[in-house]
Amino acid sequence: MARMVYVQHYRRVAPVKMKMPCLTGISKKVYDFLFERPLLSLEIKSADNVTVLLNSEKGNHIFLTPILRDDLFCKGDGIICELVEKNVGLQKVKKWDEVEIVAVRIQVKPLCVGRIRSLDKDILGSGVTVEVERVLRGPIS
Repeated sequence: MARMVYVQHYRRVAPVKMKMPCLTGISKKVYDFLFERPLLSLEIKSADNVTVLLNSEKGNHIFLTPILRDDLFCKGDGIICELVEKNVGLQKVKKWDEVEIVAVRIQVKPLCVGRIRSLDKDILGSGVTVEVERVLRGPIS
């Protein structure tokens, strides 16, 4: 009796390590939705993530992960995305008093899945920089 084996062929890609800014604490629902949509707009209000985005330019790569900043660890998974559009603005929040917060609306294009090799998180408010290794060979969508 012969055994049939199905082998899926991927393009041959050497492991690439890239250092990039990291957006942490992305909701699991949005994270899962990134795998389905080729282009997605996100509104970021977290102070750490806003700091990271203020220093990023269009066309740069960023790493998105649902893991919280305090729980971030090496070998954590996430998505490497290209920053397509970025708009910084103020939003007024009215509960008891009127408060203005900085919100960054970004449009990202998922490229591939990555794994954290090393991370650099100094102090709260300075953002997180990670060195990422590509895991998936080829585009997500």
